[in-house]
Amino acid sequence: MKSPTTPPSPWKPAAQTDSAVRGWMREQGFPVDSTRYYAEEEVYAWRRELPGGSPTLWISRPVLEDHDAEKVVAGLEQLGVADRMRRAPRARFLVVDEDGQLRVTPWAHGPHRGA
Repeated sequence: MKSPTTPPSPWKPAAQTDSAVRGWMREQGFPVDSTRYYAEEEVYAWRRELPGGSPTLWISRPVLEDHDAEKVVAGLEQLGVADRMRRAPRARFLVVDEDGQLRVTPWAHGPHRGA
């Protein structure tokens, strides 16, 4: 008799990093309502559901794997990510690692990429 196999769990950032990012979002006025991992793009998202636009923080997996929680949060501060989220809650931008430095870049996620 074959036993059913359990599909692998989706990737998640380290608990310490997840906790630090959630705390940072809460401090910015965006308590996290949901998270999601986009496996094809290797991007993890923390989202605050609000009418009129749901501010979402998108961070690439390499950032989350290669930088500790303190550096990620410091990078969010240095890059002014909270201000970006306030100004354009529907905007899609991504925190990435470019040669060891955190950067913000537009993110064309989904079926309309490149359009």
